[in-house]
Amino acid sequence: MSYFPYQYYREGQLESIEFIKSCLANKQNLIFEATSGFGKTVSVLSASLEIAEKLNLSILYLCRTKREIEHIICEAKKIQKRKYFPFSFLFPKNELCLFYQTNNFDSFSLNILCKYASITNLCYYKSNCYFLDQQTLSKVIFNTENFESLLSQAKIYRICPYELLKRLSFSSKLSIMTYNSFLQDLPFLNLNLPLQDYSKTIVILDESHNLLDILSEIYTFKIKEKDIEQSISEAQRLGLHKLVEWLSLLYPLFNRICFIVDKISAHDKSLIKNELKSFNLDQINDLQSMLSNCLGTVFITSHKNLPYVAKNLIKIYTFLNYLLLYINYPNILLYVDINYKEKMLVFTNVDPSIEFSFLLNKFWSFIMMSATIGSPKIYSTILKLDPTKTKYYSIDSQNLIKKIQVIIDTGLTTKYKERTVDLFKKIAGRIYNICTVLPVNVGVFFSSYKVLKETEKAFFTAYDFKRPFFKESSNMTLQEADKICSSFKSYKSEGALLFAVQGGRFSEGENFQEGEMRSVIVVGLSLPPPTKQLFLKMSYIKRTFSQNAFLISMLEPAIKKAVQSIGRVTRNTSPSLVFLLDSRFASKSVFELLPEWIQKNATCTNLNGNNLEKLLNNLSPISLQDL
Repeated sequence: MSYFPYQYYREGQLESIEFIKSCLANKQNLIFEATSGFGKTVSVLSASLEIAEKLNLSILYLCRTKREIEHIICEAKKIQKRKYFPFSFLFPKNELCLFYQTNNFDSFSLNILCKYASITNLCYYKSNCYFLDQQTLSKVIFNTENFESLLSQAKIYRICPYELLKRLSFSSKLSIMTYNSFLQDLPFLNLNLPLQDYSKTIVILDESHNLLDILSEIYTFKIKEKDIEQSISEAQRLGLHKLVEWLSLLYPLFNRICFIVDKISAHDKSLIKNELKSFNLDQINDLQSMLSNCLGTVFITSHKNLPYVAKNLIKIYTFLNYLLLYINYPNILLYVDINYKEKMLVFTNVDPSIEFSFLLNKFWSFIMMSATIGSPKIYSTILKLDPTKTKYYSIDSQNLIKKIQVIIDTGLTTKYKERTVDLFKKIAGRIYNICTVLPVNVGVFFSSYKVLKETEKAFFTAYDFKRPFFKESSNMTLQEADKICSSFKSYKSEGALLFAVQGGRFSEGENFQEGEMRSVIVVGLSLPPPTKQLFLKMSYIKRTFSQNAFLISMLEPAIKKAVQSIGRVTRNTSPSLVFLLDSRFASKSVFELLPEWIQKNATCTNLNGNNLEKLLNNLSPISLQDL
């Protein structure tokens, strides 16, 4: 195996690599499921690189976050030491731009401004890239370990980091980027990358259990009445008087659509079609034509001659596009969200797999990999994968049975109606008892930030906790998250406590190596709250798939979040303990959906009043002395 960077294979790793190679060589797609710590990334990469070399293919690796890009860069550099191959990575342009860094531009606006700055030679960062020799380029990339180091290197040489990565990509065998970067910037990248020839590209989709959520988020569009007001003001400032008249006609249309969707029917699209006919579809087409002239235009304002992108007009153009998509495509749905007494129309793609599967079929083949695929049949159905071209490969996790004990607490539940002050006191008591008995790093993953907040309040009101404590917050930056995670890991000898959420920064994509998290406490089943969007999605599933809508849209995603959180301890070679604090995990409907290794390792008991130390000492095959 010429691209495998390690001296030894883990159990099942060589077999999985050979299976992956066989699939790729025969243009077969693959769903690859293996627990965290198995070595999915290096297995898939080494197999893909070997086939790519033989068949003259390229590889596109898509992941969820910038943090995950850094992990893949680290793995790719290890492979390079075994056998050299050129690889590149790409972060979103609006996060890399040094010239417009003091402004908060979206990707679309920044691409327009970047093109303008390039044509007019305003941006010396980009100009300097053309004078950068290959030796310096290689030095910069060699010193790049993560997002921050990339920006630091670019500032030292006064070059555009995005242009630097673009230049590197011209000769790359492997390109790494986030889903958002690839899907949102796809029409604007205009890069001469190998991946532009999809038919000669293998695409790897990491953390693919999140695919539908990722895609739905990308293809969701929101507009308020205030956006129409701002577009009219913008057109007035730019002297586009004819456009002002046309935009004013959108007020009654917007309010009428809001009334129909919210008060009459969110499902009957014929009502909206009739409304658009009365408005006159030709007017919409004319308005779109006028707005399209503003899309790629940079206006020069009177204030210091600064370039300006008409973002509000672009938003109206996007609104009209979504409106036409809504009346023509069954998977684009519409609802009204009222926040702070302000109406907002929300277009949501409840089934983005239609467009995404069409895109995937353009590639040579694809690999979807995750620790929590769930039911392959359901997964393949909702993503519309061709069963004749798609293989499923799962790794037997027998080794986890020997080292991880799972305890399901049947003495409480975090069901919404049960959430009282007494419940949060109970949860706090369970966490305190576990931390008192276990002298290790403990990660607690809550079903929501609300449950985390209430439990934290009860925990520190009732107990004088002396060990280091860390907490995830919903608005923390990448740098803050990195600092918290590094600090938590550094206490593995003494034992620290981390409060985080299921589906958050620390429960997925963050790797905890030997001893950095020896115990996980999962608090509650993370079922999504009832929302208009959720009800629309469930209604669509019932009509389209004839499947259990609750299972597909609520229960299975919640179980995947819990299992992902549990996966934070699977990289330990030493024994670890997992606690599931919710009786619903013991119910037949949930328990049967848990991975087989968890089912075999699970003990169901009421932890209320139990002598936890005695219970742990009597567990098999792991006892307290093993920790």
